[in-house]
Amino acid sequence: MNPSPTMKPRLFATALAAVLSVGGAFAPVAAAQPAVPDAPVATAAGVAPADVASTDVDLVDTARSDPWTGAPERALALTVDSPTNATTERSLPVVLFSPGFMVPRDAYRTLTRDLASRGYVVLSVDHTGDAVATRFADGRVVPMQLPDPYSDATLQRAIDTRVADLGFVADALRAGTAPLPAGVAAAADPSRLGVFGHSLGGASAAEFARTDARVGAAVNLDGALFYGSEAAPVATQGNDRPLLNVVTDVHAASPEGRERYLDSYLSTPRAWSRVYALADTRHMSFTDAETLVPQFVPDPPGQDVPGGFGLGSAPRQEVADTTHDLTAGMFDRFLRGKDVAWLDDAAGRYPLVSEVR
Repeated sequence: MNPSPTMKPRLFATALAAVLSVGGAFAPVAAAQPAVPDAPVATAAGVAPADVASTDVDLVDTARSDPWTGAPERALALTVDSPTNATTERSLPVVLFSPGFMVPRDAYRTLTRDLASRGYVVLSVDHTGDAVATRFADGRVVPMQLPDPYSDATLQRAIDTRVADLGFVADALRAGTAPLPAGVAAAADPSRLGVFGHSLGGASAAEFARTDARVGAAVNLDGALFYGSEAAPVATQGNDRPLLNVVTDVHAASPEGRERYLDSYLSTPRAWSRVYALADTRHMSFTDAETLVPQFVPDPPGQDVPGGFGLGSAPRQEVADTTHDLTAGMFDRFLRGKDVAWLDDAAGRYPLVSEVR
């Protein structure tokens, strides 16, 4: 969500807590941690678990300067998650992930690894300078560089930068210059490209899908479709890429959100689209906190707002399973051509889901 000034302390606490909770021309940086299988990830709805390998890589765009630091090149840190048995050439669709504003990619490992366990190559992109800290594979840690995180100019630049970052990664994948592990590089099929994200990352994913025809499907997890203080183009102009929006019930019921962008989004003709709300969830329900924080721990006071630092009261594992299934179902349908008819009416399949109309 694009924050208001009253939300500054909450969102900064969100980003800091996320850090503490987790341990043009292409010039790929050689430093990359070797792929090491993680513990098996049990997927939802009885899907057989699969081993997932994770590799951190650094990627540098030599044709673009860094908008936050002024450096002559734009350096990005990524984590690549993929099935350990990825051997068949061009067998796995590729999905890019954009994290929330000021939140590093490490705060979404449950989400990205689950998707990888279902047969996807997932590239989580840290947008250097707007995360509270960006961890590079070569050992560097770059702190947040935002001059004023809550001005319209900064928020607009953040979205523009994120969209450019995602486009650069997609370019590198197509050109074969992304430093993927050998087996993953052979198995990845960048012609089947998806994108998803949380909060500002979700809004950025939606904008990337609107402006880049290479994207086959997008998922926006509780991202308000703003561009600064204005409604985002995807809300007012529509787009021809399938887009699934999964939001909290608080976000869905926000009068400000309905007035500023949601009503426009719902009334504008577009490709396949749904807006699904998850009951009794909050903005951080889409992060690893949903599975790390025990159910009995209450939300901090004052967090019952669309962009607050809360998890809500819904059963933690059910929220995670539902989110994972919705995300995977979207990409299964539009990147793999699977029959996922239930995606048209997810409320009939998942108790927490209601459709926003």
